[in-house]
Amino acid sequence: MNIASFSQSKYKNAATPGDDVALIIPGRVLAVFDGATDPTGASYGGLSSGRIAALAAANAVAKMGLDGTLETIAAPKLFQNISDILKQEAERINASHPPSTTLAIVADLGDSFRLLLAGDSGVRINGSRLLQHAKLIDKVSTSARILVFNQLFAVMGDGDAAEARTRATIFSGLRSAVENGIMTAQEAENVVIAAARMSGLESDIEAVEEFLMGGIRVQPQFANRQGHVLGYASVNGGTVIEEGTVDLSIAKDTLVSLEIFSDGYLSLPAGTDVADWEAEFARVETADFHKINEYPSVKGSTSSEFSDDRTVVCMKAR
Repeated sequence: MNIASFSQSKYKNAATPGDDVALIIPGRVLAVFDGATDPTGASYGGLSSGRIAALAAANAVAKMGLDGTLETIAAPKLFQNISDILKQEAERINASHPPSTTLAIVADLGDSFRLLLAGDSGVRINGSRLLQHAKLIDKVSTSARILVFNQLFAVMGDGDAAEARTRATIFSGLRSAVENGIMTAQEAENVVIAAARMSGLESDIEAVEEFLMGGIRVQPQFANRQGHVLGYASVNGGTVIEEGTVDLSIAKDTLVSLEIFSDGYLSLPAGTDVADWEAEFARVETADFHKINEYPSVKGSTSSEFSDDRTVVCMKAR
């Protein structure tokens, strides 16, 4: 088998590491971990909480891949074990924001591969079958961000400045934006109503308002919130719910290719090589730089940052 990988920090000058981590142990395990960006910008020994989470998860999975644990451990126990490790990491660094990460793991079991996923990093099988969970709360956040960005850009006329103000607004919440004179109470209410409609949540507008008024800083309150319309599985030191997680076996004799990737790639290429992924990424950057049209996202690109870190591991079985 042939394995190739590429990882790029969101920071274009590459001076600051991103929150993605790739793990490659041929014959044992391949994986991608996407640590959640800490919106507070806090640094712990030069690392973000997201990178600390991704590195801790990668270290744990590497050990389990080498000692054979990945062959037999139940998926819920695996996810919870790693979540418990992140709780210890949070206590160690005294984190101000819960460190969390996605997991996209491909364990080599000899005649088959075991795929284990939690979060929105994905796996594509044979260039066609996609396994990737989309969080509804991200759709709400993205919808609100697009509305706020368009409003601010119309006034400011500068993409970088509008993106910076938009990120701050969506992080701190619409309530804070009203209090600080960034928008009126009516404009904030209009954003809530429009975001609910764009997300198909008109009947759950109170949940949308609760989230958007508080901003991304309160998003951890929805992590692993069983039964809530905006709840989602998160490996973040808490009790991991199973909704949106994957545990699947693929026979090797049915496999031509596997691609593991973080959500920094907003579109899938036709080809299955790293070069194909990067060419598609470049096309998307040209087509929708601010990520408000064909390829909406929770953040847009700027002159100094891509919208997100991105990582892909491509395996050719034959």
